[in-house]
Amino acid sequence: MTRIAVVGAGWAGLAAAARLRQAGHAVRVFEAAAAPGGRARRVDHPGLGLAIDNGQHILLGAYTETLALMQDLGVDPAQALLSRDLTLRSADGGLSLRFWPLPPPLHQLGVLLGSRGLDGWRGRRHLARVFGALVPDSIDASLTVADWLNSLDCPPGLMARLWEPLCLAAMNTPAQTAQARLFIRVLADSLGAGPAASRLLIPRDSLHALWPAQACTRLGGDLVRQRVRTVAPDPAGGWRVDGEAHEHIILAVPVTEARRLLAPLPDATDFLDGWTDPVQSAIGTLTLRLAAPWRSGHPMLLLHDDPTQDAWGQWLFDRSASARTDADRRLVHVVIGTADRYAGIDPARLAAGVIGQIRAQAAAGSLPPLPEIEAHALVTERRATFDAVPGLRRPGAVTPWPGLLLAGDWTDTGYPAVLEGAVRSGLKAADAILEGC
Repeated sequence: MTRIAVVGAGWAGLAAAARLRQAGHAVRVFEAAAAPGGRARRVDHPGLGLAIDNGQHILLGAYTETLALMQDLGVDPAQALLSRDLTLRSADGGLSLRFWPLPPPLHQLGVLLGSRGLDGWRGRRHLARVFGALVPDSIDASLTVADWLNSLDCPPGLMARLWEPLCLAAMNTPAQTAQARLFIRVLADSLGAGPAASRLLIPRDSLHALWPAQACTRLGGDLVRQRVRTVAPDPAGGWRVDGEAHEHIILAVPVTEARRLLAPLPDATDFLDGWTDPVQSAIGTLTLRLAAPWRSGHPMLLLHDDPTQDAWGQWLFDRSASARTDADRRLVHVVIGTADRYAGIDPARLAAGVIGQIRAQAAAGSLPPLPEIEAHALVTERRATFDAVPGLRRPGAVTPWPGLLLAGDWTDTGYPAVLEGAVRSGLKAADAILEGC
């Protein structure tokens, strides 16, 4: 039986550990934080009187590896996730993209016919051109999302109302600076792949309950709360993690931690110089605890943001239809992309601005009034994602040192910093070990 160390119990590390244990190997996972899950974890918030996810995440039908992993761990996605045909609707009702469940490629026609607020025929023609251009490898890697969309004659209003918030949701990087190739990959694997791939999947419980909890339970005492200080080649063969012998290591840690652990290794300089340190960016989530479920009729709504008016939110999630418990059904989450922008602003002022934003836009869209707000909490994940910009060089799973692999959403997954990318990176690192065993 091979003894393997996985450093990091985020989604990448836990995915790797689950795959390796399923193959019959002994796996020991080291995690420095108080709770597993990495940047998608459960946190206790005293202001709300309950535990919440550190940020609102969704899955798509295109997240095939995550869905398969859930099933491998005994979690039924149909029970754990609220599934809906993807509809992008603004809270004020001015924009609605309805993805009719037609087989590809007819689903593209369904989007064009079933949508409104596209700036007339120019907007519909632009959207048709987008569907015809979802070939990531054909796009110059230096092109930004805004450049690509403008080359397809994007109306300015549609850029502001649709593409900018969608780019922030997928990349947490503004369209003016985000890499077009990565954005197109997300669109091609979801919107471009048909109704099943683009289905919206919202967790009914916490992110941890989706599958990380099951993975941690199976690890038992092999999940060790410890920050790894050193990894080093073992003179007898294999590797040592803080002096403990293992045959293989997967480093599933943030990029700065990976550099720290790799730097002392022989010939590390050339390898580390081959990839760039991505700029880390923040995502904020304002959670409202209501006196009663809102029942807006829409689990996800698009908000028009205007930071000059303290309207910071881009996406709103009404839990009244998706959550299992009464307490969670009374929650509303508002996601604020590139949250570094509100650094230094009083949280009470920010919350008041977002609440006013919701009330005004919901009224304009003829949605039910927002119930009384009992409490609110702002959670800012400072290093939630990396800036997915052109020219970013990301390492693969394999390193120059046999038996040492990398995993994490910051590695070369082909995706921006999304949950599916983290899972795929962990599985890829695990498979590299299994293929060599």
